[in-house]
Amino acid sequence: MEMYIRFSALPEGLSLEDVKLDLATLLEDDGWLTGSGPDFIELELEDERRNPKYGILTVKGYLQKAKFSPDTTLELAGTPTGIYD
Repeated sequence: MEMYIRFSALPEGLSLEDVKLDLATLLEDDGWLTGSGPDFIELELEDERRNPKYGILTVKGYLQKAKFSPDTTLELAGTPTGIYD
């Protein structure tokens, strides 16, 4: 399952490389990074051994804890959802 993180700005003190490294570490068993740009990160959460909801919840929790802005969204199957919803 592809998931996009779309953001307007990174939290103060974090670079895109910091965020990608953090997510790669957190998703070690639940998914992996497949791409990124100046305002998005693309992830793959498909794994036969685990339900992708664990990866989704892990990413959402990380974004909230890192204090991404409220306009940041997670997009699954083309449907964006706010990270604080």
